[in-house]
Amino acid sequence: MNFHVMKENLVAFRRLCHAPAMKTAIDHRVGVEGVHKAIRLFTCGLAGLVLVLRAAAAAEAGTGDETFKLREVSAFEHGQDSFLRGQSAECEDKPSPKVKAYPAFVSKKPIYGSIHFYRDRRQPNSAQIAYFAVDESQGTGKGYDRLYFDANGDLDLRNDPVVKPQGNPPDNARLNYSNIKAQVIFDFLALQFDFGPAGMRPVQLMPRLTISVYEKEEYKQMSFVRTRLYMGDIDIGAETYEARLGNDYSICGRLDTPGTVLMLSPKVHAGGRNTWWGGDRLMAAHKVKGRFYTFSASPTGDQLIVHPYRGELGTFEIGPGGREVNEMTIMGSLDGEERAVAVGSDVVAGSPKAARSCQLPVGDYRPNYLAIQFGRLGIAASYNYHSDGKPRERGDRAAVYGIAIRKDKPFVLDFSNKPDVMFASPAKDQQVKLGELLEVKGVLVDPKLDMMIRKLDDNTRKQKNAADGQPLGYERPVSLDPQVIITRANGEKVAEGVMPFG
Repeated sequence: MNFHVMKENLVAFRRLCHAPAMKTAIDHRVGVEGVHKAIRLFTCGLAGLVLVLRAAAAAEAGTGDETFKLREVSAFEHGQDSFLRGQSAECEDKPSPKVKAYPAFVSKKPIYGSIHFYRDRRQPNSAQIAYFAVDESQGTGKGYDRLYFDANGDLDLRNDPVVKPQGNPPDNARLNYSNIKAQVIFDFLALQFDFGPAGMRPVQLMPRLTISVYEKEEYKQMSFVRTRLYMGDIDIGAETYEARLGNDYSICGRLDTPGTVLMLSPKVHAGGRNTWWGGDRLMAAHKVKGRFYTFSASPTGDQLIVHPYRGELGTFEIGPGGREVNEMTIMGSLDGEERAVAVGSDVVAGSPKAARSCQLPVGDYRPNYLAIQFGRLGIAASYNYHSDGKPRERGDRAAVYGIAIRKDKPFVLDFSNKPDVMFASPAKDQQVKLGELLEVKGVLVDPKLDMMIRKLDDNTRKQKNAADGQPLGYERPVSLDPQVIITRANGEKVAEGVMPFG
């Protein structure tokens, strides 16, 4: 319908009704009261029509939130990929002093363990901790087949039902890794979780024990897989997607947290889901047909809400920092406390294409994973997940969201901050005995952004061998890993070698 023509006709009608000659003629035919009633009816009709047209226009423009119902399904039938990873638990060969009582074990080598279910990063003490133990009912070395899990949380593993292996586990329940020596799929168990507004509810979990061998060392690991997820079709920007909502390596009960897994696959070309880091989370903002959309869910996971992004946008770009560099591109993703965004140009086949700059929702972010072309250099960067003396452990270090995207000021990543080296190993107070091996791991970081350089390549040269001289089996750009020399306090050289990034 032509809105401009309708507006012109309405104005002409109003002028006509207020013309003295026409008003007098109408008064004589139907009476004054009749004319007033007719005008009121016509005006109400137009008002109703305008409201309908406005609602239709708003829906067509996609300016309103939309809620979609999801159905509960089996993770083993519909949860390929990360849904079947499960959350890993710590396994020990000694009992925990926090457990009040363990059952009498048959095996001389029972497995002891604990698992810290979802912890809100803003509330360090919010983790839900559960303890367990695994026994061999037929004797030591006969195979682990009894799981004692403290489901009631009283720290007594004797009064909970014994969990036994499944006789016929579901398809996709087993992991298919070549280094797995033994694997046990236990019966499902239910654990109570806090769903916030929805109260305490049971969540069904599948315990899975794997025993792996790596470099002749045996490793035992228990993981817990959430057996159900939510699935359904949703519309985003006039396009239909298949949505799957659930947990992967972090189980938290309620499914409305930012880290909840949300996989979106376009129905037009199935399997083309987002593969950028953070793109499979509820906190991810997705760009569809030039517009950003954000998402939220009900605590129970049966509803998914699509929100057209109505906020401001700012510019994120890569810059030379005063150097003579012309060819620069960046791609990857950033994340904040509540949002993750893809960096680069349009997302194609699930991954953003490299670009010099891009528009992003305003907010404070950190690098999730970035692939950068900086002249002849290829650089990979992420947030620094190490701490002093603690490899792959941030400890109590607060997250740094130093990339400030604002409407009126572009953020330029130009590597102008002074770099630093953090030693993730050894710890400052670590002591080694004569003849023991001391592992040294240095990490190159931008301390202002808490950004770690994970790779630095010279794209103009190629290499076929690794740093130790062993053939790679393929050709790749030359890695600019630094040569490190370790000396005593008196200057005596103790060791030297190549120290890879990251």
